[in-house]
Amino acid sequence: MATIQDALAAAVRHHQSGQLAAAARIYRRILEITPDQPDALHLLGLVARRAGQWGAAFRLIAHALRIDPAMAEARLNLGNLLRDQGHAARAETAYRSAIALRPDFTAAYENVGGLLRGLSRLADACDAYRRAVRLAPVGAEGHAGLGNVLQERDALPDAVAAYRRAIAIDPTHMGACNNLGIALRALDKTGTGAAAAAAWHRRAVALDPYFAAGYSSLGLALQEQGRLEDAAHTHACAVAVDPGFAGGYANHGNARLNQNRLDEAVTGFRRAVVIDPAGPDARRNLGMALLVGGRFEEGWREYEWRLRCKDAPTRADMPKPRWKGEPLDGRRILLHGEQGLGDSLQFCRYVPLVAARGGRVILGLPAPLQRVMAGLPGLERVVSGQLAADDFDLHLPMLSLGEVFGTQMDTIPHRVPYLRAEPELVARWGERLAELAKDGGGLKVGIVWAGSPTHGNDKNRSIGLAPFARLAAIPGVRLVSIQKGPTEGQAANPPGGFPLLNLSPDIKDFADTAAIMASLDLVICVDTSVAHLAGALGVPVWVLVPFAPDWRWLLDRDDSPWYPTMRLFRQSRPQSWDDAIDRLERALRDRAASSPHVKAGPSDMPILAPVSWGELLDKITILDIKTERIADADKLANVRREREALVAVAAQADTARPEVAVLIDDLRAVNTTLWEVEDEIRDCERAKDFGPRFVELARQVYHTNDRRAALKRDLNRLLGSDLVEEKSYQAY
Repeated sequence: MATIQDALAAAVRHHQSGQLAAAARIYRRILEITPDQPDALHLLGLVARRAGQWGAAFRLIAHALRIDPAMAEARLNLGNLLRDQGHAARAETAYRSAIALRPDFTAAYENVGGLLRGLSRLADACDAYRRAVRLAPVGAEGHAGLGNVLQERDALPDAVAAYRRAIAIDPTHMGACNNLGIALRALDKTGTGAAAAAAWHRRAVALDPYFAAGYSSLGLALQEQGRLEDAAHTHACAVAVDPGFAGGYANHGNARLNQNRLDEAVTGFRRAVVIDPAGPDARRNLGMALLVGGRFEEGWREYEWRLRCKDAPTRADMPKPRWKGEPLDGRRILLHGEQGLGDSLQFCRYVPLVAARGGRVILGLPAPLQRVMAGLPGLERVVSGQLAADDFDLHLPMLSLGEVFGTQMDTIPHRVPYLRAEPELVARWGERLAELAKDGGGLKVGIVWAGSPTHGNDKNRSIGLAPFARLAAIPGVRLVSIQKGPTEGQAANPPGGFPLLNLSPDIKDFADTAAIMASLDLVICVDTSVAHLAGALGVPVWVLVPFAPDWRWLLDRDDSPWYPTMRLFRQSRPQSWDDAIDRLERALRDRAASSPHVKAGPSDMPILAPVSWGELLDKITILDIKTERIADADKLANVRREREALVAVAAQADTARPEVAVLIDDLRAVNTTLWEVEDEIRDCERAKDFGPRFVELARQVYHTNDRRAALKRDLNRLLGSDLVEEKSYQAY
């Protein structure tokens, strides 16, 4: 007759071969005979866990441990059950009790390491995995788990070594193969690293053709190599093998976003959100896709999820309430920077609007921005570093201002300048720039060729100094380096020795850069903080923009609704700047040829006539309307050139004052009405319809013009214009 141990051995054989129902029948039979047989209770609990019967599994394993508290394996499996149910603290206790019973229990160390990694207790997790690999140096799981923790701690070379040891022990360990690829890609952002990574990802999916995460990792490696269509196809494979894989849909959306295929990108992100509504990365990326497409209302809302992402650059959980746009009634509000310096330069335009709602505005910004921000209208002070909780009442991350104010394309606060250079600094830097006059003068053009190398998209936006040699060769152009950062040293020895006035070493912060810009005719730069500074100052600025742009540059336009004096030169295809620089060079040649700095004869001199401030601002508002309503490319280029020149003059007036800003907005609205009335009058002319509607429109012209004249007169008064336009009409 078979013994209990014989029956138990038979059940275990069924269990190990996957015949769980047969194993369960024998376990139950044993328990009918011996209700307190601890091994049968423990193993039947594991069968219940595999069937998703969590309550039954817990009761069975707990019962086994009451009978035999020294069962280390049962404590390990109890820990696994508690971990899977989200009871991390109790799971850790179970694992550590298993280790106490068996100090050489490698699996318990591996499991506690995995649990602690999930809790972001990376140092403790690392210790647990190191103990596991010391106990079992030929155990692949320990080395693979240690690699995962090291990778999260950014110890990438050590992570790579750990993965390689795991693969050497078990060449079929697909997780280690895939994660080795991820580590290699993070370690080397050049194409070489991505190519090596792709080989390991391919090996992982070859080991398991249904490994969805492996396909998605391969897609990311292909994206870094610029193989966007191949990447999109591979991400599609990931969701084909696992239709519930939210990350696969999100990564497919990213690949399509990098191709400027917005509809497909948005579809991918939305599918990811349906599967995982609380996943912040897909929702943040959905927000960016909507914003780059100009769909601001939903875009701002989804972009708020950036604050919940693992790589969030700012804390959303401040010790004071978040401002939601309500009247502030004298309360102190901290607007804090959260991403790059350019973001702060772009969104500080909202400070006067926040102040207008009764707020005492404090800006929390890095030190390089403090001086240049100090003169913002409505700003109480700028702070750098930690601010005591008692020093403010409310807070808001700066990039949330667009959502709070409900900003749409046509309501962007786009009046410039909203920042100003310090007059003393302007005079000081002007003396340095006077050196260019000794060489015959010319168009003074400041250049910036690189952003921060730590920026996630820097390889696509920075171009190096060499391409600017073409611009230095244009007659009448004098280049000035205002580059800062690791590459500024290139200005001391430009490629080919082209002429370049190097101001970079003496620039201390953005206040210096702003003062230099005040004496420049033009700034040409890549997509970095200098572009935002020039735009905020109302300085003419040309920006080289990657094929797949940052969301704020939108798509398919060469201007920016955020910065009226900005012109964009976009890549026509990914990873190639040739066409954009060709267009920029032609534009600069035209600009230099028409510049007053290089005119040869009196007949070529530009017409410079003094006008009142009201007349100048009136003209600018008309040009604003033309930029929105003229479609012909050649005409639009002329409009923008004229507007750029006039805005540079208008920068001398304090147009940011609230009472002045309101009048300018009213003047723009009046001129829009006149434009529309005149269009309708022409419709009547074409139809030969001179009836009551024609008469009504004709009367509206002179009524609206009277309103226009009154607004210009009020602007002249507020801005202290020496010249005043006078009108004299008969009464009506």
